[in-house]
Order: sequence, then C-alpha cells, then structure tokens
Amino acid sequence: MLGCIFAACLSAACVTTREDLIEKKRHGAMQDWRRQGAAYRSSEGFQDARWGMSVEEVRELFPDGKMLNENAMRWKGTIADLPAVVKFGFLKGRFVAVDVFFPDAGNVRNSHLLIRRLLNRKFGTPVRDRDTADEAQRRVGSYRSAADTVFVLGRLTESLTGVHQDQYAQQRIDVRAENDEAEARRQAHAAEKRFLLLSRWATVESDVKLRSVKTPGVEAVVIEYESARYAAELAAARQRARELELQRMAKEL
Repeated sequence: MLGCIFAACLSAACVTTREDLIEKKRHGAMQDWRRQGAAYRSSEGFQDARWGMSVEEVRELFPDGKMLNENAMRWKGTIADLPAVVKFGFLKGRFVAVDVFFPDAGNVRNSHLLIRRLLNRKFGTPVRDRDTADEAQRRVGSYRSAADTVFVLGRLTESLTGVHQDQYAQQRIDVRAENDEAEARRQAHAAEKRFLLLSRWATVESDVKLRSVKTPGVEAVVIEYESARYAAELAAARQRARELELQRMAKEL
C-alpha cells in the first residue's frame, strides 16, 4: 500500500516537473516570439498551418475552407481515416487555435484510445489525463475552447455592431461528466448514458486537449489545439466573449 502511495506521489511530481519545465521554456521563448512580431511563425500548429500565419496564408493551404466570420474558418476533410470538421481560430488576423471535430467517430471510447495513441506518437506521453478545473467549468456550462472563443467573439461583435458575418451554429459539448476515466467507465457501465475522457499534451509552443464525450444526444471526439505564443491574448478573448455574452443577455431584459 505504501509502495502504491509512493509511486503515485512520484508520478505526480514527475508531471509537475514536466509542466514546470515546459512553462520555463515558454517563458524564455516569449520575449523572442514577441520580438518577431508579425513575422512570427511557429514550427507547430495544425498540419501545414503554423501559429502566427495570416488568414490569407491559412486559406491558401485550405482553399476549400469557408470563412464563418473574421475570426474563424471551417474546413471539412478526412483525418486519421475519419471524417472531420475543422474550425480554425484567428485573433487580429493571426492563426492561434484550431478544433478538430469527429462527428462520426463510431465507438467513442475506441476512437479516443486510437487518437490518443496517435497523439502520443506526435507529442509524447500526456502531461495530464484529468483536469479538475475543466471539469468544474463544464459542470457550470462555462467551458469554451480557444477556437470556439474567437469564433463567438466575432459573432457577438457582429450582433452588437450590426456588421453582418456568416452564421454557423457550433455544436457545443456542454455536459456534466467526470474526467477520471476509471470513474467514467463505472458510470458508463452503470447507466450507459454518459462519460467524458480527456487527455492533455503540452509542448513549448502548443497546448493540445483530446476530449471524447458520450451523453444522450451527443457522441463526439474533439481535439483542441492552442498556441502558447498567444495564450495571454486567448485568455483575454475568453473574458471579452463572456462580457459580450452578458451584454447581449442584458439587452434582452
């Protein structure tokens, strides 16, 4: 028993050390990233699209993409032999985030394990397979991915300014569920109604989350990619989107 406790503590310490190391490297790189300004182009991103690219550069790579508003573009394709809907997010004309949504993933748990294995090949072992902060946010319905945030920011700006932009009903996955896979398995076996699986990777320039959800009416697998270079701007965008939502709701009273 003591051995298990020691192993668990050692594992937690390793995760903390890895995350601290990544954060330290990011802090060291941030000054150089900012110094590059508009010339900044990451070695990471999504497929051939790199963080910091302009909207025009990303559109050249995905000519079949459809602009939803000034902050978002949607593209449909096949990824890992699965049909996928991809939403690119932009802030001030720069590529900062992307969501990859698999609407027909089949068995959600099997698809999650497959995609997790593929992401392991690219990013290594996840830094976390549970995120209690995300769990708490999801329980109160306030969670939003980075790509979704910048898209909604563009949509809310339109509704308040009257400037027309293309409308797109984003399929959200707001569901109260446990993040721990063992608990999700127990709940799925008991009720066969709902569970959520989550894995997270971090590199110097990217944060990646794999979310797999099964709940009445929703079965989906989503990969969320965010640029570490634009983390502060994305945090501000989330706050701004929330403020605009409150402003919109207040107008209805």
